[in-house]
Amino acid sequence: MLDLMRIFVQVVEEGSYTLVAHHLGVSQPAISNHMRSLEDKLGVKLFQRHGKGFILTQEGEVFYLHAQRILEEWNRLKEHLEENCAEVSGKVHIGASHIPGEYLLPYTLGPFQKDYPKISFKLSIGDSLEMADKVLSQEVDFAVIGSNFKTDKLNSVFWMPDQIKLVFTKDHPLNQLEVIQAADLNNYAMVIRENGSGHRRAVEDALINLNLHLEDFRISLEAGSTEAVKNAIRGGLGYSFISISALQPDDDALVARDVAGLEIERGFYLITRRNKLLTKPTQLCYDFLTGSTIEKQILRE
Repeated sequence: MLDLMRIFVQVVEEGSYTLVAHHLGVSQPAISNHMRSLEDKLGVKLFQRHGKGFILTQEGEVFYLHAQRILEEWNRLKEHLEENCAEVSGKVHIGASHIPGEYLLPYTLGPFQKDYPKISFKLSIGDSLEMADKVLSQEVDFAVIGSNFKTDKLNSVFWMPDQIKLVFTKDHPLNQLEVIQAADLNNYAMVIRENGSGHRRAVEDALINLNLHLEDFRISLEAGSTEAVKNAIRGGLGYSFISISALQPDDDALVARDVAGLEIERGFYLITRRNKLLTKPTQLCYDFLTGSTIEKQILRE
């Protein structure tokens, strides 16, 4: 019955059988069958067709309110039971955009797992918009992304700052300039991240402050990851703007420079679904991250 309640609550909140079926990896008829089974068990109609969608019956509204409370109480009960265990265990599924997912979280989570060796992680990486959607659909427990998504269903907490700089190879003509002006960039090809990434949005916003747009530049490649961008730069496809967090010691062939009057700063944010109770392992990990930065981890070691 609890599983049927969870699906029912998700159907109501998503407003679509199809979306819930997609998120759960099942067919839409399977969700319909689950809801009919729930109605049969309760002996009441919960849904009423309305155009191409549905609305809740009066009984459905009452059941929705009680189902939310029951699921919340069940999660609290599990949490209390976990607290009584000698050692917390479980898996935390974290979503992340490319910079925190590839360069920051793997390093930051090490000290946490030393304290909680029976907690393991699953890390899903994609662009910021995709990860926000996964938090919304509860495919991940929470996410760390480069955009501030604060909505009626999502909560956003600042994690740490990030700075994005102009990057090219040592032998690039731009490296011969003592001071690089934004106008100098038009003479050479640019590599950019794909649409949907918080990184690209930050670059676009900074350029707009100088009355410039990506359409003003010669774009040689749109790439789906920062590593692809760095390899494109090494391969001679042009310059790009890259987070300094993504520049590693083995990137000695790349040079990071400032552009006069162009400052690209953003933040990384912890994104959770509002009113969702986190499991004990997830809450511990989330609390650890909200109180940690890379600098603090270095000091700790």
